[in-house]
Amino acid sequence: MFLYRLLLIFLGWGFFLYSYSASHHPQEFLESIKGQPDEGKQIVEHFCANCHAVKPLIAIGAPRIEQKEDWEIRLSQGIRRLFQHTEEGLNAMPPRGGCFECSDEQLMLAIEAMLPPDLKRKFILNKKNIK
Repeated sequence: MFLYRLLLIFLGWGFFLYSYSASHHPQEFLESIKGQPDEGKQIVEHFCANCHAVKPLIAIGAPRIEQKEDWEIRLSQGIRRLFQHTEEGLNAMPPRGGCFECSDEQLMLAIEAMLPPDLKRKFILNKKNIK
């Protein structure tokens, strides 16, 4: 009986790992959306929304999508600093926001997509000063 359960656990775990690896292809996803007008928004939905949603699944203090009060203080530190936090990770956020396959430009598009409209305009005007 013990061996039977152990075999079922092993097979279940193997199936889970196989199905996850078979369905998780971030590079293909990023290539398929490259250059689309909503590229940044799609990146946010795919990689960032769990923590950055207005009502996140995991409340860890990440700035929420289009919430001016969350983004003003971060932008007041400068776009270069904001990108540095994105690139290196900050608190619970992993480096590159967990999107290790994203280019720097795609990360900037994702940040832009999360900003409220009035802050987005300012960000677009100033983002060319990065790197």
